[in-house]
Amino acid sequence: MLLNEQDQVLSYNGEVLVFQLSKPKHAEEADDKTMNLCVRRMAFNRDTKLFDQKSSGVFSMGASHSKIEMICCSCTTDSRTGIILPCILMKKKKRNNVKYFLLLLHSSNQFEPSFYFKLDYELKEDIRLFAGPSLLWRHANKLFFISSNTCVVQSAPVQLSSVVWTGEIVGEGTVVLGIRTACLPETEDPDEFSVSDRAIWGSEFFGYAIQTQKMLTSTCFMPHAYSRVVSSVYVYKSERLKKQLRISLVAITHKNQLIWFQNGAPKGVCELPYEKPCSVTPALTSSNDLLFVVSFASGNSCVVRRRDSLQVASKWQKVKCVLVDDFIGSGNEQLLLLFKDDSNTDVLSRFKITDLGEVNYASDINYKHDVPAAEGLQENGLLTIRALETRLQAGWTSVRELQQHLELQKRVILESCRALIDLVEERTHILPNSKEVKCRRWARSLLNFAKPFEGLVSLWDDVENPPDSLSKEASLVSEVPEHFTQELWQRVVGDSLVVGVKLTDSFYL
Repeated sequence: MLLNEQDQVLSYNGEVLVFQLSKPKHAEEADDKTMNLCVRRMAFNRDTKLFDQKSSGVFSMGASHSKIEMICCSCTTDSRTGIILPCILMKKKKRNNVKYFLLLLHSSNQFEPSFYFKLDYELKEDIRLFAGPSLLWRHANKLFFISSNTCVVQSAPVQLSSVVWTGEIVGEGTVVLGIRTACLPETEDPDEFSVSDRAIWGSEFFGYAIQTQKMLTSTCFMPHAYSRVVSSVYVYKSERLKKQLRISLVAITHKNQLIWFQNGAPKGVCELPYEKPCSVTPALTSSNDLLFVVSFASGNSCVVRRRDSLQVASKWQKVKCVLVDDFIGSGNEQLLLLFKDDSNTDVLSRFKITDLGEVNYASDINYKHDVPAAEGLQENGLLTIRALETRLQAGWTSVRELQQHLELQKRVILESCRALIDLVEERTHILPNSKEVKCRRWARSLLNFAKPFEGLVSLWDDVENPPDSLSKEASLVSEVPEHFTQELWQRVVGDSLVVGVKLTDSFYL
């Protein structure tokens, strides 16, 4: 996360790590040859609603006639242990010589140099840290990378104009998704019109697996037609089904849009509220909402929620950076927004923690004078909302069960009417073809309940055949000879429906 040359922040296991380059205090006025990289571990205190410093560490570097800078930082996997650790890329420039080195930060706040390398140029384009720790970058439209295992700069056999994503793909390891000039097949004549979208759009996506050094089918990510507008991508799900790679990702475009792709096909699009989006990060909150945090070059940020469709859920201005982690220790992720504050050099002087739901903490709220908040109103609110959600789900389940129950009753009543009509017209009742065991039990219970009643007959027959239409039933009712019946009645007793008919003296079964 890049803030400026002097300060960088990173979220790690619910803590905020603040990195800062500074000279030793005792030598501020002297021509000192040392530069310190300091780290502060900050944790959110739910009592004071502020960030407290838990611990700190210092790494000293020789800076004789050199300029030292922090380039970027990220959390990467240490291949020796499999543990995810904070990693910082440093640059040391002395005249025309440029030296880069990576540092790993351990839980004891000790910095460990991982590897270093020298270049005759400076890293400026598409710099990415990934597992190893490893580093890749783009220079002169070529892709270069180095890892702690080899400590040797290598180049990939690809020409590219940009890198839009780097990460892990199941079964492939670390994959680089980039954009390059379209490569026409040898069978196509460049002077003739080509129907392929690569030839039409002039550029295409490509996937390159670094460990296996092979090209991946890029159409499982996005159609090539989007290569002209996509600026950044985040792959949030990858899986293999029947040896086929299935990818779910979101992409931001130069047209100020966020597009959701699934298995290479666009599934949704959302117009973003600001111009020049530069990065997108996912977050999974307590309500199981999948959020996408979009940062813009202007210092603004917004959150897009994906439910039935993509919608902008919230937006903020004058934001230094947005971090995603479990800062309050609830077991779910929240967003930490760090706002610009010209009156204070501390990066945590103005902040906001939110999940766009029940969690909402901010530095500009005076909790000491807010009596309900001091008494734990927010914590009680969390419990209340979760209890209400559980009751709502239980109530909705009961409503659906009641609807099914009423549908079953309706079918039984209709079948009873059919049986009564067949009885009056001296026809054999034919049971409709049904696989519903409950309906059979209802009808059989109706039969058993009706037998003790004098003058009532069985309305059930186990012969199965397709039923008549409802319109035919209505016509049959109207055709029933009125002189056969004197009285017709029905009652619901318990779980059974009882139907009775009183016949004329001249009618015989």
